[in-house]
Amino acid sequence: MLTTRMTVGQALRRVAEDRPRQEALVVGSLRLTYGQLQERMERAAGGLDRLGVGKGDRVALLLPPGAAFILLFFATAERGAVVVPLDPMARSQWVVQAVEQTAPALLVAHSLPPPLVRHALPEGARAWTVDDPALAELLEGPGDVAGPAEVSPGDLLAVLYTSGTTGAPKGTMHTHRSLIAPVVASLKLRELWTHRPTLRQIPRMGRALLRYRERLLRAAGRPQVFLSTVGFHTITGVEVFLQALLMGDTLVVQPHFHPVEALELIQRERVTVLVAVPTALAVMLRVQDLDRYDLSSLLICGTGSAPCPPDLARQVQRRLGCALHIGFGATEVGGGIAATSLGDPDDLQAETVGRPMPGIEVRIVDEAGRPLSAGEVGELVVRGEGVMVGYWGAPDLTARVVDEEGWYHTGDLAVMDGRGYLRIVGRKKDVIIRGGRSIYPEEIERHLTKHPAIREAAVVGVPGGLGGEEVWAFVILEGKEGPTARQVREYCRGALEPYQTPQVVRFVSDFPRSSTGKPQKFRLREMALQEREHGTEDHL
Repeated sequence: MLTTRMTVGQALRRVAEDRPRQEALVVGSLRLTYGQLQERMERAAGGLDRLGVGKGDRVALLLPPGAAFILLFFATAERGAVVVPLDPMARSQWVVQAVEQTAPALLVAHSLPPPLVRHALPEGARAWTVDDPALAELLEGPGDVAGPAEVSPGDLLAVLYTSGTTGAPKGTMHTHRSLIAPVVASLKLRELWTHRPTLRQIPRMGRALLRYRERLLRAAGRPQVFLSTVGFHTITGVEVFLQALLMGDTLVVQPHFHPVEALELIQRERVTVLVAVPTALAVMLRVQDLDRYDLSSLLICGTGSAPCPPDLARQVQRRLGCALHIGFGATEVGGGIAATSLGDPDDLQAETVGRPMPGIEVRIVDEAGRPLSAGEVGELVVRGEGVMVGYWGAPDLTARVVDEEGWYHTGDLAVMDGRGYLRIVGRKKDVIIRGGRSIYPEEIERHLTKHPAIREAAVVGVPGGLGGEEVWAFVILEGKEGPTARQVREYCRGALEPYQTPQVVRFVSDFPRSSTGKPQKFRLREMALQEREHGTEDHL
């Protein structure tokens, strides 16, 4: 029943009318049914109306995941206003930049924002904390409004900032339609196990039944229980709560990730779908007494936002006993571009990012924009209803990545096999040129993380002599002891081409990361250049 012809408010109202007594939201001790969630949302929308927040006004949310964020998100959508989710852990300088760009009429934060942030607000704007009496009055007051806001699916709903993996974060503009489109696509993916399978789907359904047996039978055809451990300021976080609530499932929210608490929530709430970034999954698997938790309800572990090493993927499948859905997407596309599925074989779940999501057109193209054949590496370009309107206040930048035909050029290098499964081999900007050959960092990283003593690796190119580049590998070890830099290079020589072998290996305790956990390779490259200036790097 959910379609992209609805607004977010209409979609939530439909679910609330259909199942008012079903549990919708669980955050700590707070438990709300869909009827209660809808009532509270209407009260918050009435409060925004009395505050003078109307169509097109921006409401910035500097909040961790929780009920306040969700209520204000839906209430803002109901008023035709625009949500600006901001990272509550971000540096104040970055928040100042986002506030100056979007000029919100209201900023709601978990704690009092720094003076620089409050000073950046436009004249007349309000800044409230979650425990401010004024906010309580807004959220709990009467739900009546002066008049219904005229909201359409094509109206702007949110300005979502990119993770800043390759530089300064950019504000992507999304409509009701572009944020609902990925939810509709996910509903279609679920048809394999929520509807009677078609003749074409029966073989895949049979494979899934053989692998997941009771877990699949218990979950099939019923509302799911989602556990979200990701920040709501990210496109992943937004899409997770929209999927759970607009599909009519139950959403369990963990405001701040903790591995033991996450395991306890899965056990207590009988979670069927866990959503966590790869680094969080790795931490959960390292909990010493993992086996004592009852995780038998878990059917799907969804991950994304950063690359998931195949070895980690296989550990999730084996130790948690569930399917792994690796989602690949971008803030600019409202989230999902491709994803693995419950019916995919284990190796494809671990080693690919699946096939394109329903409703998404995908091409692999060369430098001239010509489509490439299966098995050829090129840039991934996508088109669909989830593509952003553009970057906030940056039409020239928008024109560089979205062409006249509506194709968004991701900057990711990918290869598609004859069955439509995608593998991401790196970023176009990250390709290393050495001796006239193109080197894709992800191939080296994938090999490095197969080493039992290496937890994570990030490979970058650093300008070298004669206009070429050197391969630098930054490595995080699994424990305190591990191979030497020379041994890492010898390990690479055993399986990689000579030109792919890193010339410099650096061991680090962690990488500089974006808000979604991705290694910021531009900063690693800066670290390498700074080290070279001091002449301390050791070469092969």
